[in-house]
Amino acid sequence: MSRSKYMILNGELIQESAAVISPLNRGMMYGDGCFETLRSYAGKFLGWEEHIGRLESGLNYLDMNAPFSSPDLRNQVHKLLKQNQLEHDEAMIRIQCWRDGGRGYAPKTKDAHWMIQASEFPTQEKEIKLSVAETRCIPSEALERKYKLSNGLNYVKAAQEAVKHSCDDALMLTVSDKVSETTSANVFWVKEGKVYTPSPACDLLPGVTRSLVLDVIRSLGLPFEESEYLLSDIGQAEAVFCTNSLLEIAEIISLDKTRFEVNHPLVMKVKIGFEQLKVKEFQE
Repeated sequence: MSRSKYMILNGELIQESAAVISPLNRGMMYGDGCFETLRSYAGKFLGWEEHIGRLESGLNYLDMNAPFSSPDLRNQVHKLLKQNQLEHDEAMIRIQCWRDGGRGYAPKTKDAHWMIQASEFPTQEKEIKLSVAETRCIPSEALERKYKLSNGLNYVKAAQEAVKHSCDDALMLTVSDKVSETTSANVFWVKEGKVYTPSPACDLLPGVTRSLVLDVIRSLGLPFEESEYLLSDIGQAEAVFCTNSLLEIAEIISLDKTRFEVNHPLVMKVKIGFEQLKVKEFQE
């Protein structure tokens, strides 16, 4: 049974079972909100300011007022971790914001509600099977892709496709057939001693961990390229891996019927470099 029995709702520490939110809220009716998910390493965080900066930028994009400051939010997260007896463990943090108000597409306020959840970190599969989704990524011209917006129905549909193919996640393409991302992670691959990853022009969410991994690749002096690619490009890869704040770096063992090398020497270099980055960050 999970020890995570408390949450923070609009700044108040309460039992999760006691949380009361009107069903007539704009987050539920329209997905009018944004969120961040990050990992707590016994109360320490990788890229905290980047995560919260993106959350605040997402609120600004939606024309909502941020109901907290970064230092206050961090204090609230620590309070919740302690209450849930997770301050010495790894934990999963979700910070969710949604606009005040009710029905009608045109908002009548910039005020936001918010909540924080902290739960035990789930056991993660280290190797992932992907399938190519028919569901495409939403173009940036239709909806800004730089933020974690609450309406994720296209990810839901792509994930349903992956389940039907007995896979762990789905690789999504742009409407112009370029490789973009999975439903929950950014994707990288290795070929002939070089690392490749789709650029933000490919309608992807440029993740915080993606940025950290690119820093690691640069610091190691590894050749890399960030551009637009077709599905055939990733199909020719020797090894493939994906990144997000919960998985960190997870290897892809297959994409539909195409299989990839696991424990590829170059991928292992990146993993070791990432662990060294964590040690450095947590010592500061």
